[in-house]
Order: sequence, then C-alpha cells, then structure tokens
Amino acid sequence: MASKIPGGQGEVKLNFRGIRELLNSEGIYHELEKRMKRVQAALPGSKMERKRRPTRAAVIVARGSDFDEANSGALSRALDLAQGERGTKIKTPKPKRGG
Repeated sequence: MASKIPGGQGEVKLNFRGIRELLNSEGIYHELEKRMKRVQAALPGSKMERKRRPTRAAVIVARGSDFDEANSGALSRALDLAQGERGTKIKTPKPKRGG
C-alpha cells in the first residue's frame, strides 16, 4: 500500500521497509533535532546527543539520572516549556511506599 505524505515529496510504502526509511529520513532527523534544541534550551546543564540507528534517527536530551528526574521533574517541565505550555503541566505526585 502506498500513500502520499502531506507536504512531502513522492510516496512512501507503508510496510516494514517504508516505515524504516521514513523513521530514518533526513526530514525526521531535522524535526527531532529542532524540537530537542528547544528542550535543551529550557533545561540548563543538559546535553543533546544525535544518533543514527539502523532503524531510526534519534536525538536525546539528558541531564542527571533517572532518579534525579523522578525527584525533580526538570526534564518533564522542559518538555512542556518547549511545546509552549509555559510549565502549566505538572507531574502527578507518586504515592509513598508503605503508607
């Protein structure tokens, strides 16, 4: 099955190979990079890592550990800020263990 992509050029086959090509395309890579630059700008002290994997393009913003993120929610707030929400979204408090 072939399908036109709005605003795109040409056709992409919607099978395993077509999806892989789409996820690893330059357009997707640049879109991810553009979005993650906004996240990085909202998260001081973070680093951005760009990767080309066999099946898809990946752009990662990281700061600290998963433990730090669970306690501070800084990355979650940066993601909200990057989408223009200005930090209106908040994390739901996690229940305390044993109580």
